[in-house]
Amino acid sequence: MEYSKRVVEIIEKLLEKSDFLSIAQLADEMNISKRTIFRDMDEIEAFAKDLGLVLTKKSKLGLKVEADVKQREQVQNYANKFKGTHFSQEERLNQIIMELLRSREPRKFYYFSNLLGVSEATISYDMDKIEPWFKERSITLVRKPGFGVFVKGKEIDFRKAIVDFLYQNYEHQDLVAMISSTNGFVENVMDKEISLKVSKILSKYETYIANRLTDQSYMGLMIHLSIAVQRILRGESIIMNGDILDNLRSDSQFDIARSIGVDIEKEFTIKFPEDELGYITMHLKGSKLRTGALIDQQDLIISNFELSRLSSAMIQKFKELSGYDLKEDEKLLIGLVSHLRPAVTRMKLALDIRNPLLEKIMEMYPEIYKMSSETGTLIAKQFDLNVPKEEVGYIAMHFGAAVERYLKLQGIEKKIRTGVVCSSGIGTSSLLYSRLVKLFPRLEVVGQFSKEDVIYNRISEHQLELLITTIALDASELPSIQVNPLLMTEDIERIKQVVSILSNNVRPYKSQLEREKQDESESVKRIHALTESVITIERNLKLFRDIKAKNSEQLLKQIADANATDSKHKKQIISVLQEREKLGSTVLQGEGIALIHGKSEVIKEMTFSVWRLVKPITMQAFRRNELVDKAVVMLIPENASKVQLEVMSLLSKALVEDNLMIQMISDADEKLLLDHIKGIMHKWLNRQLKTGGL
Repeated sequence: MEYSKRVVEIIEKLLEKSDFLSIAQLADEMNISKRTIFRDMDEIEAFAKDLGLVLTKKSKLGLKVEADVKQREQVQNYANKFKGTHFSQEERLNQIIMELLRSREPRKFYYFSNLLGVSEATISYDMDKIEPWFKERSITLVRKPGFGVFVKGKEIDFRKAIVDFLYQNYEHQDLVAMISSTNGFVENVMDKEISLKVSKILSKYETYIANRLTDQSYMGLMIHLSIAVQRILRGESIIMNGDILDNLRSDSQFDIARSIGVDIEKEFTIKFPEDELGYITMHLKGSKLRTGALIDQQDLIISNFELSRLSSAMIQKFKELSGYDLKEDEKLLIGLVSHLRPAVTRMKLALDIRNPLLEKIMEMYPEIYKMSSETGTLIAKQFDLNVPKEEVGYIAMHFGAAVERYLKLQGIEKKIRTGVVCSSGIGTSSLLYSRLVKLFPRLEVVGQFSKEDVIYNRISEHQLELLITTIALDASELPSIQVNPLLMTEDIERIKQVVSILSNNVRPYKSQLEREKQDESESVKRIHALTESVITIERNLKLFRDIKAKNSEQLLKQIADANATDSKHKKQIISVLQEREKLGSTVLQGEGIALIHGKSEVIKEMTFSVWRLVKPITMQAFRRNELVDKAVVMLIPENASKVQLEVMSLLSKALVEDNLMIQMISDADEKLLLDHIKGIMHKWLNRQLKTGGL
């Protein structure tokens, strides 16, 4: 694998230290953002693994790399490759975007080729990659053979693109540091001297601006003004809609903008157009206010009453969508009112809304985000505007926090509806079920399913949030984790990570209530089906003793022979059992009991049988060999119902949870063993009858 120069330099930097280096320190020393390091983490880990380096990550301490002399030499060899100029594709694309944004003249491909140390063919490919980035921002990338490449569009779109570029590559605190620093490529887009002078001008208005706006809004204003001055110095001008400008002239904040404009004209010896003052005013009006900041009367274009009424309507809409009644949550109402004032202003003025947490919100709160999007339609309808996804993300944060408060107040612990999957829906999934229930109280394991159930979406009615499977799943749209049926240490850790993420995703409360209601006629049908299934298994309970088999293949043939009606059926049963065993045998560790199960169209009824071998045989059980002298065999029809699978799963779980049953499988006589198995089913059936099959 080819690694980027930056990743190699990060490893070099970590090797210089004998102890942990925090992400913030590493970003500072590398002159890059923390976001960049997190984005490179997979490549950093892959590089360390390739060279055999010991990379340790600790949330509060950071990163540490350990290496011997030979490994350090290998890292140095990689570093030597980059002694000349070398850029990863991401770095190249960023450099090209910057050059095109700041250049007024067309650039030939060979200019970029020399600058970045790659062929013109590579530059052509890179241009294809960045073209959509410009197109999304209403800027056209123009390529003319013999003339060069350049971008064209409206001045307002250029400025927005520059700001987008900065925020995509840097977090707020990184921008603050880099603008005031003498290095870093921010100055390729923003002139450092201009930024420092603009900052000095704004400091004169500290009592009004710095104490009124949040740090992010203040930084946004400074970036806006720095870019505006830089573009004006280059002869670029911006034009505002005349009607909007007329309305803004009467705003008190236009006077502040005018004063700032006068200072800019003096400092840079330029004419600062009135249109630019309009955009400063829009920025001031649409900025987030610090908590406790005084609100100008002219900011109250949207009255407190109007905002409160809108927020209350949004809370009611959210209740209709989710089932959560949050109208008593004062913190939510106040939070929405405070947030919506500047947010609605920004949307009305068509100003950009930035939400650096958007991707995380959509990942961790998908249901809340979806419901917040529908709730946001009330804003769009009332003010006749578009609500961007960034704003929906902020609304989701308010509702997500409120739901967490509600659940805590109600004493409700969020459970994750989980399905367990194996090839047939019985057997290994039952073993896994028992361990999951013991180890993960946050999981609500609602059923055991086969691969076909997932492929044909027979699981949709269960409203699952997670699948834990013993086999590979390609067809599932749900998050899934493939594990060893015995749940090894690494499996447990992976499940913990996913549970932690999904615990933040609150599903609609009303759907939980609806699932608890079951139609009476369905209950009667279920009880009948359960009874029929128990009777069928009782009819097909068998014990086979003194079985002679030298290996698993011979055992499978005897099992097929005992359950087939003719030679053709025998071959089909053998094939089904062999295919299942290729995935790895399931053996109860330390008990010498193999669990053999399969599903076939030639099996007409469910069967449950116990096989005792004369001598132990060796079976491959998930990466290790196990000695087996007993086998529990469960066979079901291809079209087995959910209820039939449920009864079989009951018996599979008993193998894990019922020590007496395990003992009886080993040495009890036939009557005692079969009576015990019947007793397990009868007790379970009685419980089902008492609860109406629920």
